Amino acid sequence: MYNSLRNVVILFAGSIVLLGMLSFSAYHEVRESLEYARSVERMHVIQHEAEQLGATVKELENSHKGYVYKHESQYLNLIFACKEQIIRLLTTLQQRVKDNESQLLRLEAFKRGFRRHIAILNSSIRYARAEEKVDEIAVSKSQIQANQMLRDLSSFQNYQKQLLSVRGMQKDQTDNQMSRKMFLFALFTVILLLVSFGLIFSELRKRITFQDELERKIEELKRSNSELEQFAYVASHDMQEPLRKIRAFSDMLLIRQRAVLNEDGKSTLQKIAKSSERLQNLINDLLAFSRLVNKNAQNVETVSLDVLLSDVLKDLSILTIEKNAIIEYDHLPTISGVNFQLHQLFLNLISNALKFSKNGIAPHITIRYRLLLGSKIFNIPEVKPFLTYHEITISDNGIGFEQEYADKIFMIFQRLHAKSQFEGTGIGLAVCKRVVTNHNGYIKAESVPNHGATFTIYLPNNRNEE
Repeated sequence: MYNSLRNVVILFAGSIVLLGMLSFSAYHEVRESLEYARSVERMHVIQHEAEQLGATVKELENSHKGYVYKHESQYLNLIFACKEQIIRLLTTLQQRVKDNESQLLRLEAFKRGFRRHIAILNSSIRYARAEEKVDEIAVSKSQIQANQMLRDLSSFQNYQKQLLSVRGMQKDQTDNQMSRKMFLFALFTVILLLVSFGLIFSELRKRITFQDELERKIEELKRSNSELEQFAYVASHDMQEPLRKIRAFSDMLLIRQRAVLNEDGKSTLQKIAKSSERLQNLINDLLAFSRLVNKNAQNVETVSLDVLLSDVLKDLSILTIEKNAIIEYDHLPTISGVNFQLHQLFLNLISNALKFSKNGIAPHITIRYRLLLGSKIFNIPEVKPFLTYHEITISDNGIGFEQEYADKIFMIFQRLHAKSQFEGTGIGLAVCKRVVTNHNGYIKAESVPNHGATFTIYLPNNRNEE
């Protein structure tokens, strides 16, 4: 499942990169096409203004002839208007082709011709006013100069047509390239959508199958838990009753027949009683552990750990006195939890500290507390750094253990010492681990042989934060 999900992510990442490259290329083509379109539009404007300029030159020459031959003032007004129009159009064209040196030279030639033409016109008009007749030579020179201006302008227009043709072809090529890229973009997008749909559909089917399998496993676990609960009921009632009778009859036999039993018989009955007691303790510990696994039995309430610790120390008072133990403890907080589970947690840890003490040395147990941020807790990756935790450490000066067994000791039925050395069922620390886990916390053990052990508990400051 994770490999297929990784493949989907890789496909999407690669597709996004390719789509980005293709999109960037298409965007570049679009910009280039728009630039060519604007360039073609500018050239059409230049051509139109050049045509207007040519038409104005012709109208100027016709107005000149009209005046010198007819002496009508309306032609003079037309001449002045044409002169202003030519100057305006020429200035505009020069501004539009300022980046094209060859075209500027052509317009400069036209401008010089225009100045000569104006000089001839002015001379012809003055002569016509003074002599009241036509200066045919001036009229001929004016026509020749006007034709030269039109030829210069024609050269300018022909060059613009060539540029326009080139720009048009470039725009067509760019448009064709853009069309191909947009087609590829659309095709690739469709392919990507189809492939992605296929992968996602396949992944969805796998997840549905996995979900069905998970639900089936959950149902099996529920049935298994139900069977375990039934087993616990049988163990607590049907198994314990025969066991109690075995212990009662063996004790009765030992008392009533003590006078007739030899030492071997008495020893055998004592072994039966001892084994029965050990089996009774094992059954009780298993029942306690099964109640921890059954979360329906949990009753979360506000628990004062100070009060709880006081109760635990009362339960262990006889053993504490027998061993001359010294127990020091800090003020503990009030938390949300399951009272009987937390009672078992402290009871097991403190009783272990009393049990695994050195011969001839009084046990010294210290219980310390502080509140700290998860970011200050090390070697526990699951701890959330932004939450606060109650840290409770229980240290002793007992026999300790090798640090390599720090995780193993929390497993059910795991023992580091022989039954002949220390009594117990090997369930106590597994119960501690389960209690801490049920409270969304963590527990760790640190020890050096013959230098005691330290058990550190981390409980969330507020279980609702989880």
